[in-house]
Amino acid sequence: LQIVEKNDINKLKEGEIEKTKTYSALCWSKEPLSQEQLQKLQEVKDLVIYQKTPIRVLHRRPLATRERVVYSMSAEKVDDLHFTLNLLTQAGTYIKEFVHGDFGRTTPNLGTLTGVECDILELDVQSVELDWPPSLGDT
Repeated sequence: LQIVEKNDINKLKEGEIEKTKTYSALCWSKEPLSQEQLQKLQEVKDLVIYQKTPIRVLHRRPLATRERVVYSMSAEKVDDLHFTLNLLTQAGTYIKEFVHGDFGRTTPNLGTLTGVECDILELDVQSVELDWPPSLGDT
């Protein structure tokens, strides 16, 4: 816990673009995904996605298409129709919409990458990476 100056708060806002987040999501697939399909996800790096403002937030956010980056992902099979998806993304990425596609409003999405319709059941933020607050130095 520390006291920060107003300028430090501005740096926090500027950091929104640079911030990354890691997530863990329990996902469902309409058909069983093979180990090869799950392995292919791990090979995807720095995937640029385009997300129109999700339908679920249109009432409070303006309609826009946002470019976001999924830096890496991996998936582990839970059972035939369920898997855990781990993601490292640019802050501001709509994860739920990346998984289910939001009626084609997020492209590419997990369904287009695997060739199988997917949905999300649970989502947990694992970490937020941003070099903030400012260092206090040696005190």
